[in-house]
Amino acid sequence: MKRLRVSLYQAIKKQIDTRRNGAQLQRNHKYARFIQECMHNLAFQQVRNTNKGKYDADEALVVARFIQQIREGVNGGIDGQDGVSFIQQYYLNKGLKIFKERGKDAAMKELDQLIKRSCWTPISIEKLKPTERKKAVDAMMLLAEKNDGVTIKGRCVFKGNETRDWLSREDTASPTASHEAIICTGVIDAHEGRNVMSMDIPNAFIQTLMPEQEEGDDRVIMKITGLLVDYMIDLDPTYWDFVVIENGRRVIYVVILRARTRMDNCQ
Repeated sequence: MKRLRVSLYQAIKKQIDTRRNGAQLQRNHKYARFIQECMHNLAFQQVRNTNKGKYDADEALVVARFIQQIREGVNGGIDGQDGVSFIQQYYLNKGLKIFKERGKDAAMKELDQLIKRSCWTPISIEKLKPTERKKAVDAMMLLAEKNDGVTIKGRCVFKGNETRDWLSREDTASPTASHEAIICTGVIDAHEGRNVMSMDIPNAFIQTLMPEQEEGDDRVIMKITGLLVDYMIDLDPTYWDFVVIENGRRVIYVVILRARTRMDNCQ
């Protein structure tokens, strides 16, 4: 313990001396990414002070019982039923190793929907401004197996962590409806005897247009790389004309036309 205290003291003293000498401290990249993760993602998952409260021993027993039932359901099931767990998402390469041909079919289906719904349009690299090319972000394909154990869901997403240097968390956040809000609307519907209908909008985010850009603003550019380039060409051979080679890999630049984060312009 004494040796640990000495080491900590020396490390702190070294940092203080470095600052006093006016030298620039080398930025810790991993720590900076951790701080960004806390600001953009983890901050939205924290329990607010307004939701905190006191509970007595009887309430604690009820909560403990709920926790135990959830744990039994996840690990081994209840009354002979199979256990359940959260869906695990995999990056494309890892997902293809696990799901094989089913994973490829899911990825192709997702890309086919995005192409048919005009989510983006390909663009030649010569037509990109330097700032647009610098801000271009890679596309990611995530694969996950649904609860039925058969269906594989593919989801093509924008690699948003690379945009944190020039987009605020308010512009990138797309929070879902809170549990309390859904319960409140259900209570109102029941009290007033309303007729309620639920519906599913396929590719809901793709049904929304991007905001109109002012003159001089950069367009939202995404890079499609790796196996996704091959899938895109298989679905639409015209994309072959837009393929370029960067760092030994094939890349297609596309301009995002749809998929706004806010659902205030749904068609």
